[in-house]
Formats: sequence, structure tokens, C-alpha cells
Amino acid sequence: MKDIGNLNNKDFGCELDPNNNLKLVKDKEKGQQAYYKGKKIKYMDYMQEVSDRVSRNKKGKGADNIGFFAGLNFDKNGKII
Repeated sequence: MKDIGNLNNKDFGCELDPNNNLKLVKDKEKGQQAYYKGKKIKYMDYMQEVSDRVSRNKKGKGADNIGFFAGLNFDKNGKII
């Protein structure tokens, strides 16, 4: 799976996913598909997480540092739980 999300762009000094947990891949039949730690998630959940990381990064909190949470958990349908 080739990641087309480009969350770690060294040319722009942007590192929103230093552990490479988020992936956005192109699927010929289904369009773009999003994954977190290898598990399929909804595209809108992916976009929300990217937006949250941008906001945290702008505030100097670290893009992937979300405080007390260890990460996201998803149910079998890809919804955040």
C-alpha cells in the first residue's frame, strides 16, 4: 500500500505522522481508502484526525501528542469508539 497522504513532507518541514500510523491509499475500485495502524477507517475520520494534528502542531503541542490518550480505537465498521 503506497501512502498518498503525504503527512510527513520534509520539503515543507511538516511532520504530522512521525510514527506513520495514518495512511491514505488509492484504490482503483473504491477511490481513496484511509487506515490507522493498518485498520481501515472512514475517510472523514482520517480527515478529522489530520485536521486535529494540524491544529495541535500549530499550537506547539506536537502533531501526534494527544495528551492522555494512547491512540484511537475503531469498531468493526471503522467508527471511532
